Amino acid sequence: MNNVKDIVEPIRAGARTIIILGIVLVILGILSILAPWASGLAVQAVIGLLIIAGGISWITFAFHASGWGSGLWEAFAGVLAVITGVLMLSHPLVNLAVLTLILACYFIATGILKAIFAFKLKGLPAWGWILFNGIFSIILGVLICYQWPLSGLWAIGTLLGVDMLFGGFSLIKVGSSAERFAR
Repeated sequence: MNNVKDIVEPIRAGARTIIILGIVLVILGILSILAPWASGLAVQAVIGLLIIAGGISWITFAFHASGWGSGLWEAFAGVLAVITGVLMLSHPLVNLAVLTLILACYFIATGILKAIFAFKLKGLPAWGWILFNGIFSIILGVLICYQWPLSGLWAIGTLLGVDMLFGGFSLIKVGSSAERFAR
C-alpha cells in the first residue's frame, strides 16, 4: 500500500508546475494586451507558417499518391497552400485586417445563436446569462466591424491577451487548490 507522502508529493509538485504555467500565461497575457498589434502579427505569422507546412505536407503526400491524377490534385492543393502562406507572411497587416473581420463575423454569428439558444432555455434559471453572453458577443463583433480595418491593429492581440490572462488566473487558482489539498 502506498504511503501518504508518495501520493501527496506528486500532487504538490504538479501544483507548483501549474501555478508557474499560470504565472507565465498571466505575464504573456499582459504583454499581449500592452502590445496587441505585435501579438496579432505573431498570430497571423504562425497561421501563415502552418499553412506553408500544410502545403509542404500535401506536396510530399502527392509523391506517394496511388495514381498520377490524384497526385496532381494533391500537388496543386499543396502549391496553393504554400503560395497562400507566403502571401500571408509577405502582407501581414492586410491579413491581420482580414482575420479581424472574420473574427468580428464569428462574434456576431455566435452571438445571434447564443441569443436564440437563450430564448429556448427561457424557463431555466441561467437563461439570462446565456442571453447576456450572446448580446455581448454581438456588440463586440459590431464594434470590431465598426472600427475595421483599424481594429485589426488591436482586436486579435487584445482578445488573445485577455484569454491568456483569464487562463493564467484559472491555472493559478487550480494549482493553489491542489497545493492546499496536498497539505
